[in-house]
Amino acid sequence: MNFLVIMCDTMRADHLGCYGNDWIKTPNLDAFAREGVVFERAYCGSWPTVPNRTDLFTGRYGEPLHPWVPLSREAVTLIDVMRANEYVCHLILDTPHLMNYGFGFDRPFHSWWMIRGNEKDRFNSDWGATEIGHARNRMVAERAVEQALYLKNTAGRTGEKDYFAPKMMCAAMDWLERNYKHEKFFLWVDCFDPHEPWDPPQHYVDPYDPEFVGEVPTNFFEDANITGRELKQIRARYAGEVTMVDKWAGRVLRKLDELGIADETAVVVMSDHGTGLGDHGKIKKSTPIYEEVGRIVWLMRLPGSLQVRKRVKALVQPADLMPTLLELAGIESPDFIQGSSVLSLIKGRRRKVRGIAVTGSMSVGRRAVELTVTSERWSLIHPVRRGGWELYDLKNDPRQKKNVIAKHAAVAEDLHEKLLGWLAEHDAPEWLRGAYEKCEEVKDDESRIRSGYERHLGRKVGVPSWRVSFSDD
Repeated sequence: MNFLVIMCDTMRADHLGCYGNDWIKTPNLDAFAREGVVFERAYCGSWPTVPNRTDLFTGRYGEPLHPWVPLSREAVTLIDVMRANEYVCHLILDTPHLMNYGFGFDRPFHSWWMIRGNEKDRFNSDWGATEIGHARNRMVAERAVEQALYLKNTAGRTGEKDYFAPKMMCAAMDWLERNYKHEKFFLWVDCFDPHEPWDPPQHYVDPYDPEFVGEVPTNFFEDANITGRELKQIRARYAGEVTMVDKWAGRVLRKLDELGIADETAVVVMSDHGTGLGDHGKIKKSTPIYEEVGRIVWLMRLPGSLQVRKRVKALVQPADLMPTLLELAGIESPDFIQGSSVLSLIKGRRRKVRGIAVTGSMSVGRRAVELTVTSERWSLIHPVRRGGWELYDLKNDPRQKKNVIAKHAAVAEDLHEKLLGWLAEHDAPEWLRGAYEKCEEVKDDESRIRSGYERHLGRKVGVPSWRVSFSDD
């Protein structure tokens, strides 16, 4: 059995037809979903990009969640286990965070190939390529530099195949053509699209907003002062990105058929998180983590006689991927794994593998941690202090418009108790558990918090200085 994983960064589940969207064209992923399993209630665990990949690669949430730090050299990953069982393992990526500054997510693979130039990738220093452009708000220095770098990196585009998603999927098809005769392979395609900036070729945007005239709003903005007309164009540009990813991912899926290996290849299509598009007043991904950000895509097609067509309503999370793929491969999972194989859900042996899904960020040294706790019916936005809690009834209010915590305080308290149990089960540091037990922000100084977290991990946390911030901002 072969394995192909396609990760689509920042793809909202509710922007695919197979998840109920009725206005964005995603025919290829919709057809793929009809052939396999759709996990309707998949939620990010450690958030965002780098912590999410650590969940996926290690089968663990972390202690209790993974922070934004490099992949540990000591970590035993899904790919390490696959390699030990004679799989040829290759990574194709254009997600710069996984490689830049020594983050090391290439380390477990036999080989890797990176499409250069996305976001913060320090790829191009050519003089005078492109000016930064207009933004309604003054961007902080890092964002301004980031946008200028991206525009330089992409200044030479002449057609659709010069865009990142097409280049990524073409690289995947090329690799498959050269390697499909391996006895068994594991290919991970980490596609940064449809991550911002939402700048697909114009022919992808026009169907979603054909009447737009004027300056295209930048996608490196804060949320204030965006007009309704600009928001419509922003949504159209994101939709265009989704359609472009769908088109080119579809070509990779068809390549499996052309090479005659579709029936012997398990395929997973996932996203790491979504993004705000005006929901809850936000046009970006940020905390609090509402459904539009926390809910993720997870589609899966099993090979040959194992193929099942099913929609699964149970809560699943990225840490579940590693044990799932290992079980499919007939490989015993290591004892350290915290996730659960979802094959029992697919085969109907179990109705659920967990009672709650916990999503949040765990930045090293930060004193404010904000989590979201999701159950079968409810979503609790859970900063430490009770005064900031929000509760939503997802059954009757899936877009989380009405905070019902005053009416259902007992439900919120029950979810809080379940979270405390989850923190204990996942080895949360004492300072974090204490904060949530008392519902009080941590008052300790930053250096002690950081050193306490490192003592808990049993190692130094190697974070490049530009990523470390201990401010309250």
